[in-house]
Amino acid sequence: MKRIRLEELPLMTSPRGPKVRKVYSSDDVAVANVVLEPGQVLPSHKTPVDVLFYVHSGSGYVVIGDERIEAAAGDIVPSPKMMPHGLIANDDSGFSVLVIKTPNPDARKCCGDAPKCCN
Repeated sequence: MKRIRLEELPLMTSPRGPKVRKVYSSDDVAVANVVLEPGQVLPSHKTPVDVLFYVHSGSGYVVIGDERIEAAAGDIVPSPKMMPHGLIANDDSGFSVLVIKTPNPDARKCCGDAPKCCN
């Protein structure tokens, strides 16, 4: 077993704008840490799997469909697959969120004749 320390993982800028840390990946789950600056937005988008948003620090909004859910450190907000979702940091606070996708959408990509292809 190993311990993962978020602050030791490299931050990269995602194509959608915010900084992101890749935290963990297996066939069953993918975990990323999205870090928004005060007032920053992660635009709404869809994923083909269920997503849980766990607020690590700060406060802001998790947008699920047409609903804006206010969230702060310690809160968890679920989002069903194919539902548009995004993040908005409050103007006076950063917003660090663990994004947990299950199953891992990258592990579900079709792979020729291998038995693990997506449905």
